[in-house]
Amino acid sequence: MNIRRLKRIMMMATMTACVVTLSFKASAAYKIYKVKGNVTVKDKTKKEVKAQRRADVSLSDILSIPKDGSVQILNSDSHRIYSSVSSGKMSVKKLIDKAEAHAADITKNINRKVVAAVAETGKSKRIGYDALGMAIHETDVVAGSPIPLPEGISYLSYLMTNENDPDSIHQKYLALKTILTEEGNSSDGDAFNFAVDNFINRPLYFNIISRQNDGDLSLMLPRNPVVGPKTGTVVTEYTYIPDNNASRYIVIASDGDFNIEDVKRLLNPNYCPDNNFYLSLLRNNTTPIN
Repeated sequence: MNIRRLKRIMMMATMTACVVTLSFKASAAYKIYKVKGNVTVKDKTKKEVKAQRRADVSLSDILSIPKDGSVQILNSDSHRIYSSVSSGKMSVKKLIDKAEAHAADITKNINRKVVAAVAETGKSKRIGYDALGMAIHETDVVAGSPIPLPEGISYLSYLMTNENDPDSIHQKYLALKTILTEEGNSSDGDAFNFAVDNFINRPLYFNIISRQNDGDLSLMLPRNPVVGPKTGTVVTEYTYIPDNNASRYIVIASDGDFNIEDVKRLLNPNYCPDNNFYLSLLRNNTTPIN
């Protein structure tokens, strides 16, 4: 066997191994996190089996959920848990879509209540709050880093790379916590919700920044919740398990609603946003609160 042919065989073997690995990762991205009742799963082979904790499932698998049953699906890439919100037969994808819509509705309704309460309080204090845009006609707080930054680096970039500062230094405006869910407090796992404390006297939209394996940024919460002035909130509609590959969680908040493109602009040390932005972090070695 000549060298050229040997190299070709080795290259084909390597490519085959890569394809198998990618296929395995794709099929293993979703797992059953928790089951209650006699839930069954039917895969593409039409074989129906009892749903088991930690079993791999695909988006096309069909779940049969009795009226007194429920199931939770874990996306092992995003570390988010999706809980069934109805019974009957549905695909894993349909369960996730329903859970996503349900969570979005909860966030939307809570945001409306917070904004309405702030607007009512603002009237009594002669403070003008724009309930739609969250514009605040006060100027007593200016966002900024609580510590001197190295030249040519933004505050967000600093938080993403610095390993030395204690979390408390960066909690001047807001603080991030993780709180174990009922499941997390039991032997079923360590599921948690994010919680945010707002230390300033204005409502803030907030989210959690996630850094992908390719270095790109994304937001962990599909919709920005609102936390009221000088109060805290627990985001119970979005549940996660710890990501051992994430060294920290960075919370970002602003006077107005924002998206991931707004966040990415904050990596530029010369960028001046129209709205104030507030940043804080929680290192991933922090134990969730019971």
